[in-house]
Amino acid sequence: MKSSKVMAALVSLGLAAAVASPAMALENQFSGSFTTFYDLSNYSAAGNDGSATATNATGLANNAPTENYFVQRVRLGYNAKASESAKLVTLFQIDYKYWGKDSYAASLSGGSALGSRGLNIQTKNIYLDLNLPGAVNTKIGMQPVSDAFKGSIMSADAAGILFSHDYAKASASAGFFRMGDSFDLYGDNYKENTSTKTVGRNTYDLFILDAKYSINKETKVGAAYYFIADNRQNSATAVQPTNKAKVSTLGVNAETIVGPLTVNGFALTQFGDKSDGTKAKGYAFNFGAKIPLAGGTARTEFIYTSGGAEGSLVIPSSVNGTEGGGFYDNEMVILSRDKNATNFDNAIIYDVNNVNQGVVFGSLGYDYTFSPKLSGSANAGFAAVARDRGAHNSNYLGSEINCEANYKLLPEVTLGARVGYVFLGDYFKTSPSVDNPYDLKIIAKYSF
Repeated sequence: MKSSKVMAALVSLGLAAAVASPAMALENQFSGSFTTFYDLSNYSAAGNDGSATATNATGLANNAPTENYFVQRVRLGYNAKASESAKLVTLFQIDYKYWGKDSYAASLSGGSALGSRGLNIQTKNIYLDLNLPGAVNTKIGMQPVSDAFKGSIMSADAAGILFSHDYAKASASAGFFRMGDSFDLYGDNYKENTSTKTVGRNTYDLFILDAKYSINKETKVGAAYYFIADNRQNSATAVQPTNKAKVSTLGVNAETIVGPLTVNGFALTQFGDKSDGTKAKGYAFNFGAKIPLAGGTARTEFIYTSGGAEGSLVIPSSVNGTEGGGFYDNEMVILSRDKNATNFDNAIIYDVNNVNQGVVFGSLGYDYTFSPKLSGSANAGFAAVARDRGAHNSNYLGSEINCEANYKLLPEVTLGARVGYVFLGDYFKTSPSVDNPYDLKIIAKYSF
């Protein structure tokens, strides 16, 4: 009897070990960040979000009121790593657009009023990352996608498949992403194809080819091709799709180091057919540089993008506006999109399409580290439309000055302040005149 009990116990332990082995071999990786800031601004209530109804003046006003509010964002990442060859990558986001908005309600940016209890968790990324020995790296699912042109055309999350491989001096990638399907999109003005009810018939797709080559340790060059095929149905009555856009983006990029100076940039052109029946003839070029100076780092950025009915750049868009073109490298606060904006992501120039007008945009900046814990930067920028499509007094949009300071309270915790002011140009010379916008943020960040 005793031997039977011992045998049963051993069998039970063996089964438990067999069941537990896969879980025990799994490596759980956690990461995340918490950001909150206090904002004082006369521009934050409404801004250009890249949508069809926005203008550069959206968010500007005569006698603009000053708002003050608190914003909060949490991002939580979890990777289930089974081996060096396979892992599941996830990233979730919880936003409070401002403290005091909503309670006991489902809202993508609510749940922070008295009582809280909002249901507002958002799924940013869920994809399988396969890295088999001797094979290409493969990412399958909803993942971050950024172009080879500093995010000017595409910088967003999209569902698809991306293949990539690194060589001794080169790297290459190819991908397919489904950005939309009019059968499924009920909330963004696209209608179901009632005659066929076929998922995958009227789709919005992106194809990617990207390659980079290191000539030597100082110089890298690259080339990229992106193809947008938009067959979504955007008419309430039409049976066949009315978009039928086929737009190609072809470009090159490079970076080189000459002594202490680092120089980078890109040039791109677009061709094909837009959804409104016009031809895509947009183009853009960029130049950036940085150099050590007086114990800190001086940097500059310049970008030009063409404008006009056919000359404006095509940028992928979602129900919330365009999903690229932000060009954060110029470190502006109001003139272009602020890196700290989170939910209040608005700007006079929201994307490089710039309401089909294109843009001429230059900036200068300087970063300095005062101590291991204290750092700061100062920036100045100017901008004009490349081609005014309205009746404005000038192409000049304005100039911005801003500065920021950051203090590392702990290795994981940073406290900061960022303030910006824009001197509006004659493009906005109206009657009554609109006020120059300003913005001040007091920021706390925790990363793990």
